[in-house]
Amino acid sequence: MKIKYCKRSLEQGLKPVYKSMKKKYPDVKQKKTGCLKQCKSCRSGCFVMIKSQPIIESSPEKLYKRLKKIVG
Repeated sequence: MKIKYCKRSLEQGLKPVYKSMKKKYPDVKQKKTGCLKQCKSCRSGCFVMIKSQPIIESSPEKLYKRLKKIVG
């Protein structure tokens, strides 16, 4: 599994999510990219991409909980 993060999202509050996922799930690949071409998702909340599907939540905490369920 690979989780992709937009750099803009990381700058807007997802760095703790990225670091927590990296620490808790070291086998999961995570990639930071300049832009994921999901501007609407990026503006509407916290999001990452998994298998070309955006995973969107209203806060970094909710996104982290959802990612743990997906990975776990």
